[in-house]
Amino acid sequence: MKLRDGLTEERQENGRIALVRSGVTVLDAPDHPLVEDLMNGWMTEAWIDRLAESADNPPVVYFLCETLFSRGLLQVQCRAGGRALFSLQPAPPWQAWKEPLPESFPGFSPSACLRRSGDALLLEMPLSRKKCLIHDERCMIWLMEMIREGSSPPSEDTARMAFYRALQLMNALEEVKTDSPIWEFHDLLFFHASSIGFHDDRIGATWRLRKKLPPAPLFKPCRGRELPLPKPDEHFKELLDTPLAEVLAGRRSGRIPGRRPISLEELSALLYATARCQDILDDASRPCQGSRRPSPSGGALHSLEIYPLIHQCIGLGTGAWRYDPETHGLESIPVDGKLLNVYLNSNPHDQIHGAGLPNVRLVITSRFLRNSWKYEKIAYRLILQDLGCLYQTLSLTAAALGLASCILGVVDSKRLGKVMNLESLVEPVIGEMTLSSQPG
Repeated sequence: MKLRDGLTEERQENGRIALVRSGVTVLDAPDHPLVEDLMNGWMTEAWIDRLAESADNPPVVYFLCETLFSRGLLQVQCRAGGRALFSLQPAPPWQAWKEPLPESFPGFSPSACLRRSGDALLLEMPLSRKKCLIHDERCMIWLMEMIREGSSPPSEDTARMAFYRALQLMNALEEVKTDSPIWEFHDLLFFHASSIGFHDDRIGATWRLRKKLPPAPLFKPCRGRELPLPKPDEHFKELLDTPLAEVLAGRRSGRIPGRRPISLEELSALLYATARCQDILDDASRPCQGSRRPSPSGGALHSLEIYPLIHQCIGLGTGAWRYDPETHGLESIPVDGKLLNVYLNSNPHDQIHGAGLPNVRLVITSRFLRNSWKYEKIAYRLILQDLGCLYQTLSLTAAALGLASCILGVVDSKRLGKVMNLESLVEPVIGEMTLSSQPG
């Protein structure tokens, strides 16, 4: 065993050692040779016994060892034939390896996730705090045999038994169920990784890319022709002053467009009231700029971009635009005209009786680096929360303005990215809603 990866030691003026992980002191320990040895390399149980025997106060060695186990600060590695088979962290107490194993094992969990980590494979299990790093291909063979045939390994095969014990300790072995699980694999893994309590990885505002990449700019640079938008006039201001309770009570998803198209002034009033930049936040406490806008955003980062795709709009021709929250204007987006026309003439509400083509489709993307530069594990989670807030803000404002809006549950992100020439992992399409005039 040894101290877990990511732990550092800081010597204190009082002669003690602080073990630090993710910038937080996780243990204030005595300056003991055991801590130094566990920091620098692997130690067996026999080595620790010898260290205790040579120490002035042997119980201190075992007490410190148990403290490190209980705090989840150790990792353990199993070796066979001089080669590392696997590592497990955080390490379970030594007693866990000595408990008798069942005569037969249940199946390998369908929720387990295997991915590359450096020159090894990392095996993770949603809702388990333990992770197994696989170093040797023998473990992969044992896994495949378990999946294909089930397994009752011979007790004399101690290496294989140790690997199965590791799988059991990380809850990766379970009875095979015939009924479908409530949670799909990707939902469960996302919930696990982006929640506190199921793991002890770094999470939250760690500024993980601060020393690797510059932050994404607060506003996406404009490269196309810009069309300034008018601010809401008195008529629209009066509509936007409608009491919130009345707007909430009257909001409905509208999929049937009115006889007349939406107007540029209505679209402008909607975007002004929901997405414009109200204030730039740029002070010494912020490693990157933020902003205040009508719709909230985690960390005031506002990674979301709104692209109005115009099918019919009084005062604005068919085409693709990006809303510029800094200037309250529209930037013309170069697109493949044929691809855009095909998309605009496909009706997302064709299963609704009487639903025609929407006047405008508001496509929402995220400049992902805005969030991933600051947040670890929860970047996408926060982006989706931002999207929900923006959806609500747009829907309520549309209701106040007398417009029909509808959020789309399924978005053709790949197709839209191709239509608008967006890189899917740089600025993915994450949402879309339709907008039209009200019927009647």
